[in-house]
Amino acid sequence: MNGGRKNIPIVVVWGAGKKCRVVVSAIRKDRCILKGIADSNAKLHQKQYMDQWSIDTPENLIDETVDYIVISPCSSETILRQCEKMGIEEDRIIVYWESDTEYDFIDANVKRICELEEELKKVNIRLNNLPYELELKPCPTIRSAEELLKILIIERRSLSRFGDGELEIMQNRERPWFQDMNEELAKRLREIFGCKDERILIALANDFGSLDCFTEEAADAIRFYLFHGNREKVMQMIDLDRVYYDAYVSRPYIIYKDKFYARRIFALFKEVWKDRDILLVEGRYAYNGIRNDLFQEASSVRRIIAPAKNAFSIYDELLATTEKYAEKDTLVLISLGPAATVLAYDLAVKGIQALDIGQLDNEYEWYIRGTDKKIQIPGKCVAESVNYRTPDEIADSLYERQIIARVGV
Repeated sequence: MNGGRKNIPIVVVWGAGKKCRVVVSAIRKDRCILKGIADSNAKLHQKQYMDQWSIDTPENLIDETVDYIVISPCSSETILRQCEKMGIEEDRIIVYWESDTEYDFIDANVKRICELEEELKKVNIRLNNLPYELELKPCPTIRSAEELLKILIIERRSLSRFGDGELEIMQNRERPWFQDMNEELAKRLREIFGCKDERILIALANDFGSLDCFTEEAADAIRFYLFHGNREKVMQMIDLDRVYYDAYVSRPYIIYKDKFYARRIFALFKEVWKDRDILLVEGRYAYNGIRNDLFQEASSVRRIIAPAKNAFSIYDELLATTEKYAEKDTLVLISLGPAATVLAYDLAVKGIQALDIGQLDNEYEWYIRGTDKKIQIPGKCVAESVNYRTPDEIADSLYERQIIARVGV
């Protein structure tokens, strides 16, 4: 390595995202040679970063002459796996935001200043949100997940959920990676959010009042989302005179301090479909209920497989196919991003009980594993983690037998 110039290390920064500028500014160019910025995004290649360093593929930039690779993103799993595939030795890799090791060519003060600035920003956001958390300002009425599930069991009503992804699309903004902004989808979501049809329950993420039940990390993420005027924009769409239900019903584990809460919620979910014939409408790689007992008490399970991304682009075909196979007493469970919100409503008005269950299976997998982090689930897509969105396919004979239709895949 380094062609004999052992006192002048050659460095490549990997990741041209929002944290790259901090990392580049921390590298002392008088004590190393910054060769360039590696990134797998083809749109960035052949461009200049800060008008000084070329952005290119990791394969083109990183060779045996490079002494150190400094990983700039806070989430490093994907890059570390790629480093392993490329045969890059561990002692050449520096994960900037996780490394406490002092390197002569890295100014440690830059990281400390950045971390302090982030802490100050966090405190300001918490103070900004405090009047709402103390319920000193108006907040929507959102009934609990337990109350919601009991209604689903007793009255067999349907459920459409509205989280940040749906709320962003309703404002014609991009949010979830698995569904591009679509004007027709935005229109349908606004229509459904304001509907008063008693056959369907409208669920809203319980973000607007006290956040005491959530972990500190989850509460801060909610506060950050509602900051910079976003709360005011969302509140313009909310009817303070109506009752909503908790959209986090499908996320009862990771974000909560009380991990035993999930046990009650999953037990109620299982009561919803106990002795019922289930029709699952899910994205590719979802594998809801595969390799766990989530649907063990159902009478039967059938599946319609749709694309993992942009399912709304084939919505008419998806609706027609679901109607074709949903019999009078069938319970339709939908795990398909914002398209699920619309599909649950359209099926409900046709007299078919349909529930938007979101990422319930992921939560159940984490629950049965006893983890407190969003870890990889072998073979399954973890939509909220950029590192685990396109897993290897699961070879499961039961799953294959349950599939009755594929739409758009």
